Amino acid sequence: MNIRIHSRISFPRILEETLFQAYQEGKRSVDFLLLFPIKEREKDSILDQVKAHSVVLDAKWRFGTVLFTAYIKH
Repeated sequence: MNIRIHSRISFPRILEETLFQAYQEGKRSVDFLLLFPIKEREKDSILDQVKAHSVVLDAKWRFGTVLFTAYIKH
């Protein structure tokens, strides 16, 4: 799954909906493309938000702070 997120405000809602949809569909990972500016000091807190979801095994940045992948538990 590849998901684009255009605004910081919609990030938490889209993240939660997408992660649980991916879990229900048996997906192994989800790529999120963030189309809003991320400061270097914010990148760890974003991954912490992702990892806080019970269906997430791990999350890692790819290509700086533009794209990250969430790995789903099964």
